[in-house]
Amino acid sequence: MKNKPTILVVDDNQDLLETFAMILKRRGYYVQTANDGVSAINKFKEQNFDVTLMDIVMPEMNGVDAFKKIKEIQPEAPIILMTAYSDEDLIQNAKNEGARRIIHKPIHIDQLIDLINETAGNEPILIVDDDADICETLTQILEVQGYEVLSAKSGEEAVTMTKGTSFQIAFIDIKLPKIDGLETLLRLKEINPDIIVIMMTGFRNEVKEALDKAQAASAITCLYKPFDPSIAAELVKKITGKKNKNEK
Repeated sequence: MKNKPTILVVDDNQDLLETFAMILKRRGYYVQTANDGVSAINKFKEQNFDVTLMDIVMPEMNGVDAFKKIKEIQPEAPIILMTAYSDEDLIQNAKNEGARRIIHKPIHIDQLIDLINETAGNEPILIVDDDADICETLTQILEVQGYEVLSAKSGEEAVTMTKGTSFQIAFIDIKLPKIDGLETLLRLKEINPDIIVIMMTGFRNEVKEALDKAQAASAITCLYKPFDPSIAAELVKKITGKKNKNEK
């Protein structure tokens, strides 16, 4: 099993492309390159990459349009967009499309390596709640912290998503339509035994028995609504920090 991520570098500047590839290969990464957005999309049709570094301003197809096409092929693809220009319209368009990693050239190589390792090491976080406001609030605060976040409005949807994506943490509401939060937890654990689950509820006494069973099934804690979203962000930070220390 390889220790270093597989990286795709996309840039129409051939000198920069070759320099990035050379430096990253010397650091032990597996690197492929593409000199335009169309070539990058075609490479994603053949394989997935742990991290993609892609220039925003390119001829024919810019990096934002390529970003959108790649996300259609691999929705969870971690993509770092790069730019040497202050094209605010393109940058804002990228953010509107869900880009959370946008860096400006020139790029200090050590900072880039740290960003690659951080991006490759972060599996997404799953929010399972039929309350759209809760999903949106938690998603926003966690994305600001640099985490990739996906949400599901039902247990069935969460189970389907987990079959195709490896999540590191799941926030699950105990009261869900059809299959409840406890059943959702058990099914997610069957698919991914390593997933860390945090339960949520606004009904402390009413669902006490279900919460006890959830904790017995390895849910690490429960957040009682309404709670400060920053508490959830701090909890995620502690969990991921602990995991990273254990993996070193």
